[in-house]
Amino acid sequence: MYKRLKFLLMIGIIPVYCCAQQHDNLQLFGFGNNAPNPALFGGMVVDYSFSPPKFYAQKRKINFGGFAGIGCDSIGRLLFYSNGISIRDTTHNYMINGDTINPGPIWLNWKDDAYPNGPFCFSLPSPGKVNEYVFFHLAVESPNYNSAPFYYTIVNMQENNGMGRVAKKNQVLLPSGGISYIAPVAVKHGNGRDWWVIIGEVSTPYLYTFLLDPTGVHGPFKTEMPFWYSDKEYQSVNAISPDGNTYVRSDGEHGLYIFNFDRCSGIFSNLRLLPFTDPDFFCLSTVFSSDSRHLYLSSLSYVTQVDVSSQDISSSLDTIAYFDGKASPYEPFLTGFFLPNLGPDGKVYFSTTNSTLSWHVIHSPDLPGVAADIEQHGIDLTKYNNGTMAIYPNYRLGEWEGAPCDTLNG
Repeated sequence: MYKRLKFLLMIGIIPVYCCAQQHDNLQLFGFGNNAPNPALFGGMVVDYSFSPPKFYAQKRKINFGGFAGIGCDSIGRLLFYSNGISIRDTTHNYMINGDTINPGPIWLNWKDDAYPNGPFCFSLPSPGKVNEYVFFHLAVESPNYNSAPFYYTIVNMQENNGMGRVAKKNQVLLPSGGISYIAPVAVKHGNGRDWWVIIGEVSTPYLYTFLLDPTGVHGPFKTEMPFWYSDKEYQSVNAISPDGNTYVRSDGEHGLYIFNFDRCSGIFSNLRLLPFTDPDFFCLSTVFSSDSRHLYLSSLSYVTQVDVSSQDISSSLDTIAYFDGKASPYEPFLTGFFLPNLGPDGKVYFSTTNSTLSWHVIHSPDLPGVAADIEQHGIDLTKYNNGTMAIYPNYRLGEWEGAPCDTLNG
C-alpha cells in the first residue's frame, strides 16, 4: 500500500496531504529547579535517538510524579509536556492557556508538586491537521480519589511563533459524579490516519471507545462485556499490543481480561480470562513486547510473562524475575518493579516504586521466559526518578492493509 502511494505521489496523481505526526523517543522525569539538592533532584531527559539511550540533565520548573504526558514531533523534538498540573512549552514556562489542567480540589492540593494520578494520559496527532495535537488525560475526583473525569485538551503548535497555545482544555469526555474509570489506551485506526481511544468504568463490564478523526473526537461508544465483577476491580495500567490487535484490561488483584480488537470497527471479541491465583501478586501495570506476542506484568516483587498467542494462556504464565531487594542509593529506597514502557529500541524499561537512581530493563522482550533477559538496576540514573514513566501509544503503526477500512490511499 505505501509503495503504491509513494509512486502515485511521485507522478503527481495524489496531492500531498500533511498532518501532525508524533514520536516516542523522549522520556522526562525528575524534579524542578526548587529541589533541595539540584545535583541529585534536578530534571532529566532520556533520548532514545541514541543507542544506548542518552541521559542528560535539564533544568525545568516543575516536578514529575506518576503523571507524565509528552508531545514530540515526527523527528523526536520536544514540543510540550505536562505533569498533570499544567502544560509547558520548550522554554519550560506555561504554554499560553496551559495552566490548570485537571482542575478541582485535587489540583489545588497538588498544584505546587505533581498530579497524584498514574500515567493515565497521552498525546495524539490530530488527523488531517497541521501541528495540532490532542492530549487525553484522566483526572482524580475528591474526596474518594475516583479516577474521573476523563478529558481532552487541544494543543496548536502553529501559534505563538511555534511555541504553541492550548486552544481548548479540559473538555469532558466522561463525567465524574462518583464514577471511576480504568487507565485509557490509544491505538491507530485501521485506516492509518485516525485513532481509537479505549477506556472503561471501574468494577463494571463497560468499555468505552472514542474515535479521533479530522472532524474531532466522537463517542463514547459503549460496549458491555459478558461478565460482571464479583468484587471491586483494582485499577492498574492497561495495554494494547503494538499491532493493535489485542487489548488487555488488567484488574490488579484478580486477573486479566484479554480481547481481540478490530481496528476498523472498534469491536472487541474473543474474551480470554487469566485469573491471578497467587494471593501475594498484585499487577501494577502491563506492557507488550514489540512483536505483540509477549505480555509483561509488573508487581512490586516480580515480573511475569504471558504468551497471548498460546491456546492456554494460563499455562504460559511464567515468572521471569524476582526482585533482588536492593535499594538505590540506600535504604529505604527500594527499587521494586513499577511502570514499564516499550522503548522505540524494542526494550522494555521499568521505573521503580520509590524515588531512586535506577531503572530495570528487559533487553530481549520478544523472547520467551528467562531468555527475555531482564536486568535489574540495569540503567543508572544521575538524578532521582519518582516513579515517572510516560507511556506512549504506538505512533508507528500504519494502516491495516487489505481491511475494509483501508481506503484512504486508494
